[in-house]
Amino acid sequence: MAAGDGSEAVFDDELRISEHFRRPTIEAWEGLARKSSNGRSPSSLDVRTHEGLVIKPLYTAEDIPPNLQALNSTRPGRAEIACPIDVRDPRATITQIAEARDSGADSLWLFVDRRSSGWGRLTAGSFALFQEAADGLPIYIDGRGAALALSALFIASMRRLENGPDHLSGALDVDPVAVLANDGTVPKSLDGCFDLTAECMRWCEDNTPQLRTVAVSTLPHVKGGATAVQELAIMFSTAVAYLRELNHRGLPPDLVCRRLRFVTAIGRDLFMEVAKLRALRIAWARIAEACGVSENAATVPIHAVTSPRCLTARDPWVNILRGTASAFSAIAGGVDVISVLPFDSVTGKPDEFAFRLAVNTGTILCQESSVDRVSDPAAGSYFIERLTWDLAQAAWKEFQRIESMGGIVSHLRSGALARELADSLTSKRLHVETRRDRITGVSSYPDLEEDSLDRRHAKRDSRGSQDDLETDVHRAIGADTCSFSSAIEAAHGGITAAELAEILCGNEQPERLTAATTEREAVPFEALRFASDEHLRSTGARPQVFVAVLGSSAENRAAVNAVKNLLASGGLIAVLGMSLDDPEILGTAFRASGSGAAIICSDAERAAEMVPILARDLKALRARQVLVAGDPGRLEGVWREAGVDGFIEKNGNAAVLLRELLQAEGVDCG
Repeated sequence: MAAGDGSEAVFDDELRISEHFRRPTIEAWEGLARKSSNGRSPSSLDVRTHEGLVIKPLYTAEDIPPNLQALNSTRPGRAEIACPIDVRDPRATITQIAEARDSGADSLWLFVDRRSSGWGRLTAGSFALFQEAADGLPIYIDGRGAALALSALFIASMRRLENGPDHLSGALDVDPVAVLANDGTVPKSLDGCFDLTAECMRWCEDNTPQLRTVAVSTLPHVKGGATAVQELAIMFSTAVAYLRELNHRGLPPDLVCRRLRFVTAIGRDLFMEVAKLRALRIAWARIAEACGVSENAATVPIHAVTSPRCLTARDPWVNILRGTASAFSAIAGGVDVISVLPFDSVTGKPDEFAFRLAVNTGTILCQESSVDRVSDPAAGSYFIERLTWDLAQAAWKEFQRIESMGGIVSHLRSGALARELADSLTSKRLHVETRRDRITGVSSYPDLEEDSLDRRHAKRDSRGSQDDLETDVHRAIGADTCSFSSAIEAAHGGITAAELAEILCGNEQPERLTAATTEREAVPFEALRFASDEHLRSTGARPQVFVAVLGSSAENRAAVNAVKNLLASGGLIAVLGMSLDDPEILGTAFRASGSGAAIICSDAERAAEMVPILARDLKALRARQVLVAGDPGRLEGVWREAGVDGFIEKNGNAAVLLRELLQAEGVDCG
């Protein structure tokens, strides 16, 4: 170091901090790993995911794929924040659009809830009001089975605003394959749906340069239990099916890709979701190239939605954290559009506060945390790079398997897809029930004293607008309408979405098949909690379980806390009985608990001697069920002979155990 002008120091040499530290070796790390895991091999720490991939405890440069430089997983621009809005109630929709715009949303994602028929009253006038409230924001429409009818109304609304359709921006999200998978039906034959989709895309190509037409959405499949590998393979096969079917109808692959977008659900596994999005871009680039799509048209935007499967009705405030983690994964993974579902979506109609938080989550991540200012934040991570590559390889093999069976449509019609998703859903449910996959606030750290959110649905206005009235003119306009351009003309006449959807069906019979079963992760435990709540309302008290505690060591306290949390996850209260060496004290404590079941928690030193004694005493007190917390090992036979009915072991099926305890206490679990 030398002085410059005498007033400040200047470094002559480059500072190399790494030279002062000894480089660790893999052998040294393995030695420490064996020591800290009681001599077990480091490979014993490997974790197998739902996708069948193996996650190792340590990754190095040797794990990087050899052709990493060829991977293309970068985002073309900034992430767009799209506020999700349910359009079942037109008046409420207008209010929510205005609130989303004022909260800083970049765009709007209007979706139809299949459990509601409120969308059927929408008209072109409704969409004109929506667009006025949006004030120029792009609008994405997830119309499900009514997508084409709502699309026609959306386009027709521009005439009321005295604007041409070329001013429209966003997407129509026509996706008949996803609708058939999720609902088990589409309004007409799938071939008929493809015909109308082709007409819609051709019309949009001629009239709406900024409006994408077709979506490939995996939201239904993720709700049905799809793993990341299955989700990607389904997405690729569906996209190829659209390219193939629309090409048969005169639309070249380049045109289709320019009108296509992907919609995917983002769960709570941060690293897996980042890798999934990166793998999506990598594999799709190869597929598009193989289909003859030009490089410019091959870049298909990705719209990520925080997974509704991960939302909980119990302790819903934790959904804010889940939404934040999912949104971070999506933005770090390179999505173009992100929609964060309001945290109270499962508990009823979200309120203004929930919508504002949902928009702010993405806004803060992008504008304050600048997560989307880096083209590929995960680049260079040995772990994520390897996971991306493994996921892309596995998804490619699954995609090839589906294609070899005739493609996604054949796979769907045969029922094979529904069966495979059901198997995946069963596996995931088992991981939740055994608490391998823990859900904070539901299966872990539950709070029985939490106040439930009150989200009453707003009363709907039963009065019809002038546009809702069916007239001879409306019937005349739409009587024989079966084309998309004619549907737009019918929409100008004031026809409702329900009437237009029926007309677009023509004389064809709807296609039907067995829909995939869908379920939120938290349902197994939430069902037990709701049963406990009903018992509390009807009897004035929650069901209780007596916990006989022996010893006071730190080991035993941890076991007691674990039992209390386990019971609470099923809506059961633990009544602790301490210092139970005297049978008389034990009897008094057990009778005072009012419970018919008991769990013995003992430290290791006293378990062998005291568990059989306590079990006999509890059975003598007419305990219907006696359990022991922990693994009995070689003592299982002796303890069962003494009256022990079962054991609470790590990775045991907690949901089944809790259901049995609730039923033993007279709770109706349905």
